[in-house]
Amino acid sequence: MTATRSDGTGARRAGAAAVEFDLTAHWRERARGREGWDNAPALVRDLSTRFTATVAEAIERAGGVPGRTETEFVAATWYGTSHVAEVMHEQLREAGPKWLDPEQFLHYSPHAMVSAAALDLGLGGASVTLVGPDAEFQAVAHAVRRIRSGRAATVVVAEYEALTPFAAAPCPDGPGTAAGAPPKGRATALVLTAGGGRGLSLTVHRSGDGDGDGDGADASAGRGGTTVRTAGPGLLRLLADAAEPLVVVSRAAGLRDALVLG
Repeated sequence: MTATRSDGTGARRAGAAAVEFDLTAHWRERARGREGWDNAPALVRDLSTRFTATVAEAIERAGGVPGRTETEFVAATWYGTSHVAEVMHEQLREAGPKWLDPEQFLHYSPHAMVSAAALDLGLGGASVTLVGPDAEFQAVAHAVRRIRSGRAATVVVAEYEALTPFAAAPCPDGPGTAAGAPPKGRATALVLTAGGGRGLSLTVHRSGDGDGDGDGADASAGRGGTTVRTAGPGLLRLLADAAEPLVVVSRAAGLRDALVLG
């Protein structure tokens, strides 16, 4: 049997926004090899612009955020763009002297998206970017804990993805289409706040390692016919669009942690 407990009353989903965009033009430049190198940074600039605009839209739909300089910001991405890794890989394979363009490193860190958006929108609270397959789940859980503990009144939770061919190759939700079309770029943002009012609430149910009987946070939280989903890329979009109670379960490291939207 798995012990389960809830992280208090959680937070309220006050506003949300999401966008998808076509990566075809960027992938076409990557296919040109050396001839397309000069245009490679355009992918990150495009993503950064769209990411910031999505966060701004979520804040607007939330009716603004009180105390922007204290508003916290947590973001998640599975692969980000793999932009720098791809360019380094291609350039170091070239014959002759090896070189790397210093401009590429302006876009190195996955946290650069959050930094640019926070500066542009005046969000001055603590910020963090989480990376990996369970990053979106953990980002929401982190935000709920910050609000529940009283350390933050408002937290913006966001995710982004804009895969290059290099990053998409091993990605389970990569191209995978018969036509070989690139995946869509995407960005999503939620504004979570403390207290009551309009908007669905989010709580976190945490459990220790289970023994395989399935009686963890997902089973207890999902009783009564509530839809139960497994966390993965696109979790924030799922939470942004959901209009009915929903349980999302993390399977990372054998845990049965769950987010409950209701």
